[in-house]
Amino acid sequence: MEPDFDPKFISVNREGDRLLILPCVKCWGTNRTTDRYFVSLRGSEVTPERVGESMLNMFSFIEHAGSLELSLEEQENCWKHDTRYKTWRAFARNNDLLWVSTSPGGRYLVCAYAPRSGGDDPGDSIWHAIVPAGASARELGQAVMDAYAAIDEWKRARGERGVNRAPYRVQDYQVEGKEANDMGVMTVSVNREGNRILLLPYVECWGVDRLTDRFFASLKGPGVTAGDIGKAAMDAFAFIERTGPLELSLEEQENCWRHDTKYKTWRAFARNNDFVDVTYYEDDHYCICAYPPRTRDLVGDEVWRGTVPAGASAEELGQAVLDAYAAVDEWKKTHGRRAGRHEPVARRVGLCDGGEVLLPGPREGFEERTSAAGEVLLAFEHTGRDGDPVASLYLAEAEWDEGPDGGEAWDEWLERWEEENGPARSVSREPCAEGPFTRRWTARNGSCLTVALLAPRSGGLAVMLCLDAARPGRRAKATERWEGELLRVARAATIQPGKPETDE
Repeated sequence: MEPDFDPKFISVNREGDRLLILPCVKCWGTNRTTDRYFVSLRGSEVTPERVGESMLNMFSFIEHAGSLELSLEEQENCWKHDTRYKTWRAFARNNDLLWVSTSPGGRYLVCAYAPRSGGDDPGDSIWHAIVPAGASARELGQAVMDAYAAIDEWKRARGERGVNRAPYRVQDYQVEGKEANDMGVMTVSVNREGNRILLLPYVECWGVDRLTDRFFASLKGPGVTAGDIGKAAMDAFAFIERTGPLELSLEEQENCWRHDTKYKTWRAFARNNDFVDVTYYEDDHYCICAYPPRTRDLVGDEVWRGTVPAGASAEELGQAVLDAYAAVDEWKKTHGRRAGRHEPVARRVGLCDGGEVLLPGPREGFEERTSAAGEVLLAFEHTGRDGDPVASLYLAEAEWDEGPDGGEAWDEWLERWEEENGPARSVSREPCAEGPFTRRWTARNGSCLTVALLAPRSGGLAVMLCLDAARPGRRAKATERWEGELLRVARAATIQPGKPETDE
């Protein structure tokens, strides 16, 4: 497929002898169905020529309209033209759905889906065909008529009602709460901080599930029972079901976690939060997943996973949540409070003169990486929440001037760092209580460079351990820990001289 190809989609809906044709337009980066342009054909109007001409006009509308900002009301009600059904659920049950899309090279792809399946993936279609580029309106319309003939044949073979279940996700429509869209999947976030449990529901916001505190339950103290937790979770699911999509402001999304907590920032809260999510699959089961501390809720990262059948009591559901937290506690006993914590491995690095440096690996979340700088022998990196590096710890072999304190060598090291961070506004130099000699520079942007001199070497070289922390003013306590780790590694490092050269 062409890397920059952006397909266009048309929804064709048959209800009895009526065809409703609707275009999909870009709305906030996602394809959404709209009725700002629509065609409703009934009875004798449904001919290959009229259907094909309507679709070509639809594709022209999509191309000229570009991106649109559709309100939730527009998205929810676009199907209501010329139909006897009052709710999306009833309409979807009796709708024979086709999707017509553009393909690379100007071709058209026509896909037909089983009744009530809610399908929108080409691989789920019961019939599909490709119409060549440049085809006439009649040819395109005839492909649609053939698709509906295939649906009729499918229904004769399997029964009028087709797939006898409500679809898990019916495109983008939601009206009058969850009952109207049959989505059937709802999720509640359960957050434990000390002896407090905060439950928050996920609701649909512009097509994406977002946490909200328009409903929340904060349970605290030793008297919290499995029944209390289960009832709060069921109340949260009931809120999702009757509320439907909401338009949440950024402030609402950012601050939904703030109830009854001692933490002032999301970063601090997330660091001390034990996270469980509970997902309800309509008329089937609840799925409970527990995650390691301080990690994202990605499928496959669970430390525990369990299911509870639909119709279970509040106490049974709450007990599953407590079992999940017991698994989190067990995981922390084995792995430590911080996810992925491990005992660092000692490293051995060769020097230019044949000597070796033996040093312990750093803790505090530093991971080894490859450095492009030639003088860097070994490098470690600490990444922030967004995945960008916030601190580097590296072992380097650099030039050294003969003299008691290295002369101008310090200035040369500093110049390289100042190229990225600007002039240093302060400098401190002192031998640590147990060595080694260190010097620390701070730039105007808040970044700092700390150098621990391990030892001068022969031939005008020195071995040093450096910590480069970006804007540590925003993370002063973390920088203190990183500098403590720098000194711990530097004090434990040993340098073994190389074998002297001998004349043979």
